Amino acid sequence: MIPIGKFSRICQVSVKTLRLYDQIGILKSAYIDANSSYRYYEPDQLDTMIFIQRYKRFGFSLEEIKSMLEDVNSNHIEKLIERKTALIQQKTDLEVTISELRILIECIERKENMIENILGNYEINIVEKQPISIYGLRQEMSVADFGAAYSRLFEDLYQKGIKDFGLTGSRYYDQEFDRNKSDVEVFVEVASEAANAKIQEGVMVHTTHKGAYATLQEAYAAIVKWMEQNGYEGVGAPFELYTKCGFNHYPVDEWETDIYFPAQKKI
Repeated sequence: MIPIGKFSRICQVSVKTLRLYDQIGILKSAYIDANSSYRYYEPDQLDTMIFIQRYKRFGFSLEEIKSMLEDVNSNHIEKLIERKTALIQQKTDLEVTISELRILIECIERKENMIENILGNYEINIVEKQPISIYGLRQEMSVADFGAAYSRLFEDLYQKGIKDFGLTGSRYYDQEFDRNKSDVEVFVEVASEAANAKIQEGVMVHTTHKGAYATLQEAYAAIVKWMEQNGYEGVGAPFELYTKCGFNHYPVDEWETDIYFPAQKKI
């Protein structure tokens, strides 16, 4: 058997951590000396420790790891795929943050105003938008629920035999933003006979956001600032059309999102 000190050195984890693992039942010592209370481990428990350490690096909690260790009949493939997807998204978000930081540093080095530089990159224009027939799914959802909402939307399309559709989009009905609970409609453009909703024609204030969705709020800020400065007010739910996105296999740095605000001149 392997004494706890040696087991600690082999696995490069503190004795305190091993005692915690024993206490919560994720890795119980094989034997405890009745006189010294010294813990000992079986060689096979090194395999368990490797599992724990690797899954911790993947971002699983100790509670999740304990549950997976107890479920000996599963290879946990679904959880691993979910974690991989989450890590890829984190990687994408981190790359966006690094890019933003690079731009900020360049602005400072050129003695430019960062905010003016960011908002100045958006070209705002007035467009007369024709009506758009859509098939949509409207519900209260969090930002994290968008992927699942689109999955349900595409499942509905499949069940109804709707195979021909255009751009995907989202429409926002709330007056205030709540990351955890917003009234949102996800949709796709469809032929009029397949539609269950419509975006009405009218005057729209428009801009195009390029890149990841993490900085979409900057495009919204640019539109609202322009509307205030030019005497326009919103008269309906703003919406987004994803002209280039992950659905049509563009890399993140090539994504383009058209943003529209139904608007009119202030009286």
